Amino acid sequence: MKRYFKRVKENCKVWEICWWWLCRGLMIYALIVGLVGFFKGENGFSDPLQVAANLAAMFAWEIFMMFPEKSLLRHMPSYLQDVSVVVLFAASFCGKFLNFYYEVRLWDSAMHLIGGGLCALLGYQVVVAMQQRDKKTCSVPIALLCAFCFSFFASTVWELFEFAMDQVMCMGGTIGDAQHWSFTLAEGTPKEATLFDPVYADRWPIMDTMADMVLNTIGAVIAWIVLKFVPFFHMGKNDINKKILGMTETQENAVVVK
Repeated sequence: MKRYFKRVKENCKVWEICWWWLCRGLMIYALIVGLVGFFKGENGFSDPLQVAANLAAMFAWEIFMMFPEKSLLRHMPSYLQDVSVVVLFAASFCGKFLNFYYEVRLWDSAMHLIGGGLCALLGYQVVVAMQQRDKKTCSVPIALLCAFCFSFFASTVWELFEFAMDQVMCMGGTIGDAQHWSFTLAEGTPKEATLFDPVYADRWPIMDTMADMVLNTIGAVIAWIVLKFVPFFHMGKNDINKKILGMTETQENAVVVK
């Protein structure tokens, strides 16, 4: 256990830990309020459940540090959690707990746009982590292709997860709203106006879901363009390929000397 905490301390900064726990503290507060409201019959179980799931996701990087050296997750940097904590907090505490999804017109749209870009960044970092683990080089175009495809994969999995959660909640007799599919809940709020005009109210749920997919794609494209010009782990002093080639040459020279 001491070795684990030492590893965490060596791979992140103090301000990062403080930042993570500030957001986690507010999420714990939202979770408690949601559970109290559920037992009082003021809200459904989906509210505290979503907060709890996102709260657990805020510990992802510390969990990654428990994995063995051969796991690519062990090589993921702490800055990813700095960013993901902000997105999770905005989605769960602000979006769900403070009801920004329905009270702020473009809140859900912004979450999907940012999420698509973040997933592309995560996909790029996964490639870098695999390079660090396997000590293999990778060309920038391939790394960016993987990042772009990873974003599509993650976005699709998220939509499937939302669908599954709503389906389970509905089967249990509760209105699940992970997909924000209910026009009845949206009617009369800023959320009623979807990104694309549904024309007919019956088409509102599918238009909202498709708008999410479009925004995920736009976010991924923007992140891909940024990474194309600034592939920060494949340029300058941070170039992972040069570091790997340097290590390979050092090992080869050591063999020759022997």
